[in-house]
Amino acid sequence: MAKKPATSTPNRPWRMPVAAVVSLLALAGVYFWLFIADDLKRDADTLITQAGEASTPGAQIFFAMTEVNLRDRPSTAGSNILGKLPRGSQVTGTIQPGSTPDGPWLQLSDGNGFVALTNMSESRPPVLVKSLNDQSWVADGLIDVWATTLADSNLLDRLREGTKLTLLGTTADNFIEVKLADGRYGYLADAPSILRRLGGKPISIGFNPQTCAFSGEIGAEFVKIGTELRAQWQALEAKEFNSESARQKAYSAVEGKSKYLRLRRSFEGLSLTGLAQHYESQSLYFDDSPAKVMDVFRTQGFDIGRDGLFTETELYAGIAATRGEGAAYGKTELGCGV
Repeated sequence: MAKKPATSTPNRPWRMPVAAVVSLLALAGVYFWLFIADDLKRDADTLITQAGEASTPGAQIFFAMTEVNLRDRPSTAGSNILGKLPRGSQVTGTIQPGSTPDGPWLQLSDGNGFVALTNMSESRPPVLVKSLNDQSWVADGLIDVWATTLADSNLLDRLREGTKLTLLGTTADNFIEVKLADGRYGYLADAPSILRRLGGKPISIGFNPQTCAFSGEIGAEFVKIGTELRAQWQALEAKEFNSESARQKAYSAVEGKSKYLRLRRSFEGLSLTGLAQHYESQSLYFDDSPAKVMDVFRTQGFDIGRDGLFTETELYAGIAATRGEGAAYGKTELGCGV
């Protein structure tokens, strides 16, 4: 009986490409599971959270103007601090009435607590390059307060002379961030000019160390003081005394006494706080260090030695730390006289 020929395994050239495709799909699945699935889940969670916040009735976006405490209740009294928001943090929430004197609060839409609305703003704050440590300044004229430091910023307010402001810091583009009395934040343009005026309205100081003569407004103030002192002496001379000893006692009470006047003016970044007419000399007082006062007067062209003395003068003229009565009028004295 004849044998049947042996059957050979058919050649299937499609098996290798199929195996390669299956391997690639398996690798893609592993990669998706390891690297992409979590990211998609996080993105989905974020979208859900944002959608939830956006759908919260009355929800608004605010930015922290300072480091802000997160609290578990809309009150500083009896509440616990849950954490802190750094300056510039963006949050979404609804405004709650809060309790007096705390004012309104912002209840965060993500359920993470409450922040005091007085520390928040609707605009993201710029970076402050220099802190002014909440220094108070009284506006010396009409001044514009802008909502932001941008060129297209809205005018937030126009303040009258005498309005008190709290200066927080300066920005890189020469604005000053301020806090108004009603809790709003704003920005003043031309920071260098304002910083020079912190002591009060600007004043010029005309001074001749050779003669100890002051001109301008300062000179006028010394003229008024001199007129008052002469009138006082004339009144004493015209007065009838019971005895010569009584006359001498009255003269001694005023002789050699200094007449002081308090001021609040600014001069090239210095704060002029007072002046005085002494028996044979005159003084100006500054609320700045002697070194700073010397530096400013040197920039005005005066030749001042390291010891604070004006050079090449026959009379005394110098800058030094205040002593005695003068210490009540400033930190530094510019004195000139015998």
